[in-house]
Amino acid sequence: MIRLSRLADYGIVLMTQLAARPGVLVTAPDMALVSGIPVPTASKLLKTLAGAGLLDSHRGVKGGYALTRPADEIPVLEIIRAVDGPVGLT
Repeated sequence: MIRLSRLADYGIVLMTQLAARPGVLVTAPDMALVSGIPVPTASKLLKTLAGAGLLDSHRGVKGGYALTRPADEIPVLEIIRAVDGPVGLT
């Protein structure tokens, strides 16, 4: 059994939602609405995932976030590491 932090779980949910919309720019409020995650949390996670190189961020009125590469090339472990840091087994 693997225990994930709430933020890592939310990060996986957001990335899954983005994978369903390849090549489409999606804003943080839209992602929050679709996923049920609070807007500030979604915004923070999207920025974190963009900083880790998993998402492209585009500013401006028509801006938003999109995956940097196809979803099947992004392992779940990479998402967890981006949000929680290195994974340690105990």
